[in-house]
Amino acid sequence: MNKNKSLIVIIVALGMLLSACGGGSSSDTSSTNSSDQDTPSTGDETPPAAEEPTQTNQQPNASITATQSVTSGETVTLDGSGSSDPDGDALNFIWSQTQGASISLGDLANPTLSFIAPTVQQTTIYSFQLQVNDGELSDTAAITISVVPMLDTTPPSILSRTPQVDATDVSTTTSITIDFDEALLESLIDSQSLQLSQGSSPVTGSVSYDALNNRISLIPDTALSTETTYTVTLAGDIQDLAGNLVTAVSWSFTTGSQYNLGQTSQGTIDLCMNTSDKIMLTLVNDARAVARTCGSTNYSAVPSLAWHCNLEQAAQVHSTSMADNDFFSHTGIDDSDPGDRITATGYNWRTYGENIAAGYNDEQSAMTAWLESPGHCANIMNGNFTEIGVAVAENPTSTYLIYWTQDFADSF
Repeated sequence: MNKNKSLIVIIVALGMLLSACGGGSSSDTSSTNSSDQDTPSTGDETPPAAEEPTQTNQQPNASITATQSVTSGETVTLDGSGSSDPDGDALNFIWSQTQGASISLGDLANPTLSFIAPTVQQTTIYSFQLQVNDGELSDTAAITISVVPMLDTTPPSILSRTPQVDATDVSTTTSITIDFDEALLESLIDSQSLQLSQGSSPVTGSVSYDALNNRISLIPDTALSTETTYTVTLAGDIQDLAGNLVTAVSWSFTTGSQYNLGQTSQGTIDLCMNTSDKIMLTLVNDARAVARTCGSTNYSAVPSLAWHCNLEQAAQVHSTSMADNDFFSHTGIDDSDPGDRITATGYNWRTYGENIAAGYNDEQSAMTAWLESPGHCANIMNGNFTEIGVAVAENPTSTYLIYWTQDFADSF
């Protein structure tokens, strides 16, 4: 009996002991946080990180530098490279023009632009603007450029003259012309500005100024003498628009013999006229110089014709074709008409006419035959024509051996 009681007591005691251990463990677990708040820090813990302050993007600064007063023709540089951004951000550049006639500025996204100051007649203002942008914010700057006219101190120069210096075989009906490289002050040009003389004797004529071509002309009142030397004198009191005086100059030329070449320029004479051409043109102009009857129609005298190299070219094409292909017609072997052939040379005709002849050995016999034929005579006396070109071709195997073509025209 006593042994059994002891066993029971021990078991109970152990049960109580186990219960106590279990309760202590539960109590420690539930009190962890509250005990940390009461326990002083040993200094080994890392404190919480502080929040960094937010940075604000700052506005860039646009800047332009340039010479603000320039002369026409100078190079103007608009420099925006001094623009900056406080944050060091990369900048975008946008240029624009805000005043004045449009100027080509090139790439408007470049920090620096250059252009040539335009030609102006008076001081002119041009304005420009630069915008810089950092991707979020922008700024603008403006600048004004004053362009003043170029100061002209250069006297006018002669580009060309007719007749040329020491020219020979000049037409007795030539006009005197001088072309300049710039406009002249027309109010100063009069009969004394350009003079013609033979020895000590002045030759009367009319002086005019062509502003479109910067040309002074003198047209003698009467035909010049043949085989005679003349002197041209340009006065030194003529000015350009800036007041610069031309340089006075004189030169001589010598006329030809019996030729009547009308208003043919010396340049044309030198370029494409041979002796046969001069003889033919003289015969035509002499015929036009007097009234005549062609068939039943009366014609008054009309102005002389000038030779034109393109019309001679068209006439040569047709004469050669007739001789080589043994035919005689105004219609070409390619079905062309005179207008087609003249146009093909580049001559811009307003009106045209054509005479052809075959079998005549020289200029005089061909002209005589044409004047005796009413239709051909009418072409020769037609006052609407101002220019002519004539050509001849030969072929000993053709029917008529020799073929003549006269092409008359007036251009636009």
